[in-house]
Amino acid sequence: MKKISTIIIGLVTILCIGGCDQQQEKVIKEVVDTYPANTTVKLENDYIKVVEFTIKPGDKLPLHKGGPRAIYSLSDYKLKWTEGDQETEKEWTKGHTHWHNAIDHAAENIGDTDANYLVVTRKEMALPQTDDYDIAQDASQLDSDHANIIFDNEHVRIIEVNMATSELQAMHQGINRLVYSLTSYQVLFISDKMGTMETKMEVGDAHWHTADKHAVENIGETLAHYLVFAFKQ
Repeated sequence: MKKISTIIIGLVTILCIGGCDQQQEKVIKEVVDTYPANTTVKLENDYIKVVEFTIKPGDKLPLHKGGPRAIYSLSDYKLKWTEGDQETEKEWTKGHTHWHNAIDHAAENIGDTDANYLVVTRKEMALPQTDDYDIAQDASQLDSDHANIIFDNEHVRIIEVNMATSELQAMHQGINRLVYSLTSYQVLFISDKMGTMETKMEVGDAHWHTADKHAVENIGETLAHYLVFAFKQ
């Protein structure tokens, strides 16, 4: 009897360990659905998903899926970052931009400020054809007074644009791109595909453009400050 009891206890222990390991290895597939208080979807289409994350000091997002993505820091913050068995402490400042390849990860805010950042994930769908539009003729190349590259790799070029009231960004080319507003502003948008239109943007607005040739004029009373994520592939 004692031998049987020992065997049963051993089996239960093995099952418990197996179950615990499975629980530890469980990866959240969609962090937006599981943690809606920490995430806001700004835009989603066939090509990208744009999510704003906010993690308060002491809060944590457990292990979850992450596709290939660009990150833009909207605040200064410090995180404990976990990828697989690797844990690191990282600090980011507002305006910092970087790229992650697809990997499961967890994030914990170990600082004393809210971690607020934008995640732009590239989906698997092939981008629309850009025809003869060329990234070599984009705003950063033709209008460096208003547009500057803050990140560039084989996947995406990120351009920061600043235009004061009444300033004009002359005609230039743009490939498939996300535009994300850092301020509220009003512009006149002139495109060879979409025609001419007045557009009002609020802080945190995100919209998608396919390739075209266009100009932008700030017709409002505030600084037009926005990001352009130009996707190469």
